[in-house]
Amino acid sequence: MTSTDNANSAPHYLSLPDARTVTTQAVRAAGHALDNALREQTMMCLTADPGVGKTFTLHLLCEQRPALHALRLLPRPQARPDDLRHSLHRALNLPGHPPQDAGICDDYLRHALAKPPRLLAIDEAHQLSTSCIEYLRYLHDDPLPQVTILLLASRPRLKALRSQTALLSRVTTWHHMEPLEADEVRTVLPAFHSLWQNTDSHTLVRLDDMWAHGNFRRWAALTHQLQGHRRRNPAQPPDPATLLRRLHPPLALAT
Repeated sequence: MTSTDNANSAPHYLSLPDARTVTTQAVRAAGHALDNALREQTMMCLTADPGVGKTFTLHLLCEQRPALHALRLLPRPQARPDDLRHSLHRALNLPGHPPQDAGICDDYLRHALAKPPRLLAIDEAHQLSTSCIEYLRYLHDDPLPQVTILLLASRPRLKALRSQTALLSRVTTWHHMEPLEADEVRTVLPAFHSLWQNTDSHTLVRLDDMWAHGNFRRWAALTHQLQGHRRRNPAQPPDPATLLRRLHPPLALAT
């Protein structure tokens, strides 16, 4: 069973016109795990294969919890602790420039994070350096900040996070998002975009089996192709069955 929110309530891959946000089983399961982490103010790691939708899920879960004070950071690869300090300073809308002295800056951040309780979400967390992981451990262990730390990581890169001993004893939930199941494809895709509303279930399942594999990014690429066909051939309705024929051999869509 799926539920649908307002169109474009969160940023869709390829910024698809008329795409709708669909709360899937995977999103609900991730939301349940996040709510538990928020109640306990612990660390959580949300993982998924590339394209399944972990970043989109983060945006959606934050939208569905308007009372949640969320700070979302996307650190550059091999960022330093000072980079995290400065990003937090900006995300918290603190006045002026971050103090150059790390200790003074940390005191400002600690008191700013004392209340209200906040979610600190770090996207692409597998790119964090060991020193940044140690800084997050410092924030987690400090009794003053009321912060739940959510780490988002690609499953193929999960080994990099699990090798950080500072995390293993502090992450209470390692939650993996699964791709769409075949049965869910039949209901999610028509809700996701009107181009799929009149497509028979057999064609949807075949497209998923041959190309998308339950991966929302790949489904967005297929939708983008159908929209392109409609723009180029306005007199001809888009035909999803044509995609099946073109998938022999597999179509080189972006992943």
